[in-house]
Amino acid sequence: MHFLKVYLCLISMTLLSACANQKLVDEIKIVQSIGYDLTDHGVKSVVLYPVFEKKNEAQLELLDTSSNSYYDIIPRLNTKTNDPIEYGQLRMVLFGKTYSQKGIDAVIHSLCRDAKIGSRIQLGVAERDASELLTTSKKYKDPFYISGMINQNITHGNLPITNLQEFLFDHYGEGRDPFLPYIILERGNIKIDGIALFSYDRLKTVISMKDAFILKMLVGNSKNGSYMYPLNGPKSDRNEFVLLHSIGSRMKYTVDRIEPTPIISIKVNVKLQVKDVPNQIDLAKEDQLRGLEQRVGSYFEKEIQSFISYCQKNKVDPIGFGDLVRSKSLNWDEEDFYAGYESLKSNVNVIVHIIQTGVGE
Repeated sequence: MHFLKVYLCLISMTLLSACANQKLVDEIKIVQSIGYDLTDHGVKSVVLYPVFEKKNEAQLELLDTSSNSYYDIIPRLNTKTNDPIEYGQLRMVLFGKTYSQKGIDAVIHSLCRDAKIGSRIQLGVAERDASELLTTSKKYKDPFYISGMINQNITHGNLPITNLQEFLFDHYGEGRDPFLPYIILERGNIKIDGIALFSYDRLKTVISMKDAFILKMLVGNSKNGSYMYPLNGPKSDRNEFVLLHSIGSRMKYTVDRIEPTPIISIKVNVKLQVKDVPNQIDLAKEDQLRGLEQRVGSYFEKEIQSFISYCQKNKVDPIGFGDLVRSKSLNWDEEDFYAGYESLKSNVNVIVHIIQTGVGE
């Protein structure tokens, strides 16, 4: 009998807790995505939240407001709803391009101080307005659609690891610059189109998904990224390509010299799978396979050098060269380093291993 009473009490508590939680959901606005855009008079903010109508069914709604400052956005949003706004399930923070160019430090600083917000939420830059992308995302009926798209492209595509935690490390750390996914609208559909590179907290330039593969290779493991290698050279009239899929990569950086001009050696080992190849190449033949490995390695060396030069020209350091030199120098100064950043020299060596052909032999 005693066991039966305890069991009934536990069941009652579970049911009461479930009812309490359901009531709580009905009495708050659970913001799951938020966007910030620059206006003529300040900033516009849009939040995306679900309205629960039936069990496991929710209608996505938008709420927006404008202010001459970021800091009173939340109070202004609260004046437009009969339920308090909560950010405990926030998964996506999106910045319009013009807002990102002006600087996003105020938002970033606020996010990192809010204990309710997880460090692994996703951030992104919209090609135009963040509000436009969030409005479009309503049609997918998934409040986590954009953040899910980013996570999927990190795991299975060319995006390097990116989230609030990574951004904070690069943003506040010395000798490195942050980066975020760059998201566009293409024929009414949301698409990740590259990576936005920042200098401190301001958007400086955008690179393609092709260069995103290079960046992913340089800052971490390029596992599952894909790359189209032009078989006859980038300027050839014959459009023949080899589709390469990365199985994994490792890199090693060596600071060969600090002064007067830093010299850094980069060694990359990458394992590739060939997903598709023109008929004239027979990868069953050892000499053709090894020849392809050497050509792809040489091609990646040039692409990496080109990417580094592009970063130097635009005065951004997503790879973290400054941090590398700082770790080997007793008198490193961030301002002095980046004043001569364009003169930094790099030696790149890429070793390619094609361990799976992925084509019929």
